[in-house]
Amino acid sequence: MKPRDYQVEAEASIFRFFQEKDGNPVVAMPTGTGKSVVIASFVRSALTWYPGTRVMMLTHVKELIEQNFDKLKQVWPTAPAGIFSAGLNKRDHMQQITFAGIASVAKKANLFGRVDLVLIDECHLVSPNDVTMYRAFLDALAKANPMLKVIGFTATAWRLGHGKITEEGGLFTDVCFDITGLNAFNR
Repeated sequence: MKPRDYQVEAEASIFRFFQEKDGNPVVAMPTGTGKSVVIASFVRSALTWYPGTRVMMLTHVKELIEQNFDKLKQVWPTAPAGIFSAGLNKRDHMQQITFAGIASVAKKANLFGRVDLVLIDECHLVSPNDVTMYRAFLDALAKANPMLKVIGFTATAWRLGHGKITEEGGLFTDVCFDITGLNAFNR
């Protein structure tokens, strides 16, 4: 599978972000443009360049867990990946890469040990409120690894009722890549 030029640029923008800044970036791509390809390619590159890295891919529905896992296996058939999801009846927590449902892992951070990167698909659903499943889980992971990095993927860098997902006090700090067409209005 050969990624499209904009997918290659999206992946590169994440690495550039971490070279230039601290924080947690967001990749904003419209539905149907291949966020799962970018996720798969990024994870493969991250583990190629940093072989000891542990990665979690979180989302809120089993269909996206399966889709992202399947895309990784298409891009990298031998990827050391597993799934932890009650909805999919899988509880694999020993792999280097774990695709998980937030509701399934929310109170189980201790099972995963040190995680270096968390990717969140549909990250606009992560509330700026500290008292949520996502935030509690990420806080628990950060206790095991204070250098934890979180990368969000979304079709919209906005949260209903709150505004930009990179607003002050939220989990995400910057949009590192945006082809949604909304960025011209939101500067």
